[in-house]
Order: sequence, then structure tokens, then C-alpha cells
Amino acid sequence: MKVSLGRPVKVKNFLTTLNITLITNRNLMKIEARAWEAIKKISTASSNKSAIDAYEKEME
Repeated sequence: MKVSLGRPVKVKNFLTTLNITLITNRNLMKIEARAWEAIKKISTASSNKSAIDAYEKEME
């Protein structure tokens, strides 16, 4: 089921009604930067582990 709230003004009013604070673009960019660092760190570790596992399996 797809639900649309419509224009940004309606979304702002909806979130205000739910007592949810809005995120400014500046703060959103900061959050995205922190998330990107975490994602990059986890993906690098996962790739390294996969490479090691593949190497060990090949050497068996």
C-alpha cells in the first residue's frame, strides 16, 4: 500500500502533529557523513574477511 502526504507543507504539518522535530539540511548532511564513515568501515572489514575466507578455501 502506498501512502502519499503530498506537498512538503503537508509533511511538515504531519510531523509537527506527531511532535517529531524536523531535521535541517545542514544537520542531515552531518548525519549522512557520520553514517558514511561507519558504512565504509563495515564494508571494508567485510570485504577483507571475504577475501581471507576465499583465500583459505582456495588453499585447502
